[in-house]
Order: sequence, then C-alpha cells, then structure tokens
Amino acid sequence: MSGMGVRASRVCVAAAAACAALAALCSGLAPASRASTDSERAIAQLEATVARLQERVARLDDEDQIENLISIYGYYLDKRQWDQLADLFADDGSMEISLRGIYVGRRSIRRALELFGPLYIATGYLHNHIQLQPVIHISSDGTHAWSRSRALSELGTFERVGVWGDGIYANEYVKRHGVWQIEQDHVYTTFFATYQQGWQDAAAGAPGESKSIPPDHPPSELYESYPGVSIPPFNYDHPVTGAPIEIPPDLRVRPNPGARP
Repeated sequence: MSGMGVRASRVCVAAAAACAALAALCSGLAPASRASTDSERAIAQLEATVARLQERVARLDDEDQIENLISIYGYYLDKRQWDQLADLFADDGSMEISLRGIYVGRRSIRRALELFGPLYIATGYLHNHIQLQPVIHISSDGTHAWSRSRALSELGTFERVGVWGDGIYANEYVKRHGVWQIEQDHVYTTFFATYQQGWQDAAAGAPGESKSIPPDHPPSELYESYPGVSIPPFNYDHPVTGAPIEIPPDLRVRPNPGARP
C-alpha cells in the first residue's frame, strides 16, 4: 500500500469512529433530552466532523489514484505501449515533451508517441523512465489535480549506445465521469548524456520540433538544459510559509514568442 493509501485508511478509521460515536449518542438520548441545546450542539459537531473526514478521505483517494496514474504512465512508456499510453489522456488533453512542441487531442498525442520509437519495445532496446518525488495537489472540488515529479531515464541500444536522461514533469489532470485522466503532460528536460562520457562531458540539450511528425503548436516555453540551468514554475505554494515560490529572473523559463496565445 502506498503512503497515501495508508493515510486514507487512517482517515477512514477516524471517520468510522466519528460515525459510531454519532450513532451511539443519538441512540442513547431520550426524546426529551435529544431536543436539548447541548445534545443538538454535540450532534451538529459530530456531523460536521464526519463531513470533514469524508471530504478528507475523498481527497486522499484522489491523490492515491493520481499517484497510480503517474506510475502506470511510466510503465506504458517503458515498453512503448503507445495505444494504452494515449488512452490515459483526456479527449482534449495535450502533451509537450522537451522543446518538441504541443500535441493536442488523443489522436495527435498517439501520433506523436512514434517520435520515441515504433509501437512496442523491441529486442536490443532499453526505454526505462523511473518517476520519483511526486508532489500532488487536488482542487477543493475534486475535479482537477496537479503534479510535479522527476523522470530518470535509462535509454539504450544493445552494443551501440547507452543514454542517461532527467527531466521534470509539471502535469495537470482532470476527473471526468469519476475517472482521472491526463489533461496536460509537460516535461522540462534537464539533460541527456551518453553513459560512456557521462553528463560531465557529453550533455545534450532538449530535443526540438520534429519535421516528420510536426506538433500542432510550437513549444509554449523556452529554457536552457544542462549545462545551462532553468527552474520550471511551481504549481503550488511553499508548504510551510504558504508563500508563492519565487524564481530568480535569470533562472526562469521564458515564454515562447512563437507560441499560441
């Protein structure tokens, strides 16, 4: 069970206890006393507690589902299961990987996945994407979510080349008909480097737009990959101070003048 699943289980236990306490209080009160002010206040407080706990359980369950969606995305990507991967997106979802541009809609996203190789992994190829450090936030109404996570990539062709890669996912999700789907898949590339030379000698920049499978729109932002440096924007405030996370101007990603409004 994931950490979020454990937390949800604990909240469920607390909610069940509050429900039991409410039921016991109601059953133990005589009709005359139940109408008293003190009893009504106690019942109202317990009902409010149960409602808060039920809401908390729902949001933790949403976080658990988003965490699973992030992991499932990675497993499909590893083995180039493009059909299953494309089906994780909302109908109007979008994908923006590195500086390749934006692909909009499930059909366009499925077409763009061929940029990373043909359908299904083949003998002699490695295409692993390990996703780490997920930070997930759910909207108060439980219909939208945002995540920030890190991708560590192991790419290779047997007896030819091995490549390390790293990037930051800054994604958005939407819940439709009770199911969480990817609304925006946005990856900021940190570096690519061959295994033999390492990132100290052979770091490469973020891949650009493809001529064979062109994007629907240019990239929304421009930035420098290692050995350059940039910090993708944060979609959440500081968890302790509550303040927005400021990024120095020289480290910010830049809006692309050629991007769509």
